[in-house]
Order: sequence, then structure tokens, then C-alpha cells
Amino acid sequence: MSSSDWALLSLLASSIEQCQSIEFMPLTSTNEYKVYCHCEEMIYLCLNVFEIKSIVNLCYSFLFSKNYQDNSQLNIITRVLLAYNTECLTSWNRRRHLILSATIDISSELNFIELLLRLKPKSEQLFRYRRWLIKQEDRDKIFVMKELDLCNQTAEKHFVNYGSWVHRRWILEYFQIDIDEELQRNYHWLKKNISDTSGYSFRAYLLSKKIVDLNLIEEELKLNENQLKFYLDRESLWIYRQTLILLAMKYPSIDRNFLLTKELEVKNIFPENFFSQRYFRLLNVLLSSDGKRFRD
Repeated sequence: MSSSDWALLSLLASSIEQCQSIEFMPLTSTNEYKVYCHCEEMIYLCLNVFEIKSIVNLCYSFLFSKNYQDNSQLNIITRVLLAYNTECLTSWNRRRHLILSATIDISSELNFIELLLRLKPKSEQLFRYRRWLIKQEDRDKIFVMKELDLCNQTAEKHFVNYGSWVHRRWILEYFQIDIDEELQRNYHWLKKNISDTSGYSFRAYLLSKKIVDLNLIEEELKLNENQLKFYLDRESLWIYRQTLILLAMKYPSIDRNFLLTKELEVKNIFPENFFSQRYFRLLNVLLSSDGKRFRD
């Protein structure tokens, strides 16, 4: 690798380390001068979308030829490559070795991953690597609320973000977070993201961690009913209501006939639409069956 190539990668790595946000944008180059990036106030870093291929190829040629002299160079090359391609497993494995050898500080690496998650909020590789980092650090040094806020941000950036909600489940179990407090946070999040079915799926998961009885199900159905009064045509609300009924069917202690019969009365509250018709058809099917298949 030439000295100019290495100087370019070092400059990119330094810019990535100091910025707070990364975006890919078309930047105009000339025959005499190539533009690889542009930084605004050392906060916003714009990477030239037209130079992605050249930078990635340069990183790969360096990474797989093993021409780097020490761990600090490997840190630079993988940092740049992952900013362009977060799915490079080789880079993540190399950075794991750098963490274990104390070449990279865990707290700074968590900040780097947070930066990349703002760029690629649905990258499961980023979430997977972040969980590995958390397990390497003392629990007392991890800010749990920051992790939960990061989950909120990534879930809002990308609709139905499976990776974000899986990460939140892991955080919930790993740090043994109070279920009732998390239900309250989830309720406030859903008020602003009423159409996100993943958020409601996570809420059903939280409920399953509690003692599920008729009172709990009825309380949730009432909350859902209040939302339907304002958002009758949101499929996510009807799917969640259906999920609550199917969750109740798994517990023989709940009087299914009483619950289903009472639910059919909701038909008199709301005007019919496609989602409500489908929901009430399910209720009739459940009433006409023994419900055992829904308890498996």
C-alpha cells in the first residue's frame, strides 16, 4: 500500500472517530482532485457515495493481504471499512481481537457502534457485536437507560426494526429490568408509533413475563379499545388485540367463553371495517372450538 493510500485511510478513520453523524452523499470530484469526504463543524461527516467502491476495495486489499504492521493500523482499516460496510464479518472478528488485546477501549467502541447504528439502524451485525461488547464490560459501567434510548432511536428510524427489538429483549433479560417500568416506557413509545407492529409484539412479550390472568388481559384490552377510538383503521391495533386473545387462550385458568363472549360485544362499539371483520371472525372460530390448539 502506498503512503498516499494509507494517509487517506488514516484521514477517514480520524474523521469517523471525531464526528457525531455519518451520511452518504454525492460529492463532486474533478480530474485533479478527488473528494472522498466532507466534514461540517467536526460533527457531520459526509462520505462520497461515488467513491464507496474505491475505498472498500482499498480496505479489502489491505485487510486480506495482512500488510498491516500493528494493531493500531488494523484498528484504522476496520474502522473505515465498517463505516462503509457494516456486514463485513471479518472486520468484526478482527475488532473482537483488538478488544480482547486491550488495543481498543470498550467504551469508545460502544460509541463507535452507536454512530454506525444511526447510519444503519437495522443492521443485526451491529446489534450482535454490541451485545458481545456489553458482555465484555463490567455491568456497573453500562448505562442501561442509554441502551434503551438507543433501541428507541433505531426502532423509530426504521419501521418494524426486528434487530432493535431483539436487542431490547436481550437488554431486558441481561440486566433484569423491571417489567412494569418497561411496560410504561413501551406504552409511551407506542403512543408516538401507533402503526409499528413490532412495538406491540414486544409489549405482548412483556405481558407474557408477568402473571397472566383475566384482569391483566382486560386491562390491556381496555387500553387498546381507547386507542381504537382514535385510530380505528390501524391494523397494528387489531393485530395486537388478536394477540391478547390468543395469549389468554394459553392459560386454562382464564374463562375463555366469558372473555370471548364479552369481546364480541365490542362489535357494537366500533363501525365495521376490514380489520374488525377479520377479528370478529376469529372470535367466532375460537368460540366454536375447544381452544386447545392455541395453548401449545
